Amino acid sequence: MKIKSVIISTLLLLTVSLNGQKNDELLKQAQDCANKSDYPCAIKATQKLIKKETDKHKIAIYYSNLGTFQRRIGKREDAIKSYDQAIKADPTLIMAFTNRATLNAQMDNREAAFADYESALRLDSLDATALINRASLYDKMGEYDKSANDLAKLIAADPKNFKARSNLALTKSHKGNLEEALNDLSQLIIEYPTEAILHNNKADVLMKLNRLDEALQEANMAIFLDEKYVTGQVTKGEILMKLGKIEEAKAQLDLAVKLGFPQAEADKILSSK
Repeated sequence: MKIKSVIISTLLLLTVSLNGQKNDELLKQAQDCANKSDYPCAIKATQKLIKKETDKHKIAIYYSNLGTFQRRIGKREDAIKSYDQAIKADPTLIMAFTNRATLNAQMDNREAAFADYESALRLDSLDATALINRASLYDKMGEYDKSANDLAKLIAADPKNFKARSNLALTKSHKGNLEEALNDLSQLIIEYPTEAILHNNKADVLMKLNRLDEALQEANMAIFLDEKYVTGQVTKGEILMKLGKIEEAKAQLDLAVKLGFPQAEADKILSSK
């Protein structure tokens, strides 16, 4: 049940050259604050930076960054307004459209999300962020063929794109093509053996195929690679439940709750047997 796709939000900080030491210092401050997850500090520095900047393209980038900082502390309406300002300052800034689209999707404003993805793809028909995130939204809506089409288009242009290939495997799984999904995930693990998300997703597919011992091995590997990976902890708990190891499952889900998994969801899993 706990299977995870890759969603992309874009943040651009230090790829734009600046004129003036003060702007340079503000930009570095915003980055340092963001790296420490001190988003109120990053917001304050970015707002000052916007007031000082005169180049519209740079202003657009800073507004897009501001929106991303705001959404990370739950200020979604403020974030939408910041993305609006970014697009107003530079209507060709693709990341502003994709960031606003992803936030609209999270807020269940799907029509607005699809409109923004379309705008981004008109600017670049192979933009990876737009295609991957739109595919994830299609997948969430159960429109698996449309999801697969977006991902296949990107993979055709970029055969090594990890995110697109891993998400396509999930779409196949959701559509019920479990063996095909399993083969895709196994190949990806050969290429990217240290990606915990791949081992977790393979465990989930194996669990659906009732190959529980193999599923448990993959879940253990996911946790070994990232012991704070909440989804991996939950997947292992679900597998243990199916194996009839109730106490071990409870202990595993307790670990997941300590890492931030909702207690109500853990209780639902424990009562599912």
